[in-house]
Amino acid sequence: MNQPITLSQAMLKRLEKVSAASRCSPQTIIKQALTDKLEYEEWKLEQIDAGLADVKAGRTLSDDEFWRRLDNQRYARKKAA
Repeated sequence: MNQPITLSQAMLKRLEKVSAASRCSPQTIIKQALTDKLEYEEWKLEQIDAGLADVKAGRTLSDDEFWRRLDNQRYARKKAA
């Protein structure tokens, strides 16, 4: 798929500035930005699916249990420092 995209003037100026400073072509920067964003979105969706599976399987904590565990972790970190 070869689809053109439209960038605002402000975005183009930012891209040109970063391109010049990093000595990377604008195309390389755009490809890397898209790759990074897609990897993040795929990771995020996997994490959401894993969380929903935990809820469905009953692997949840009550509010009280959550705060108790958090307090215990905070205490352990303070003690270790």
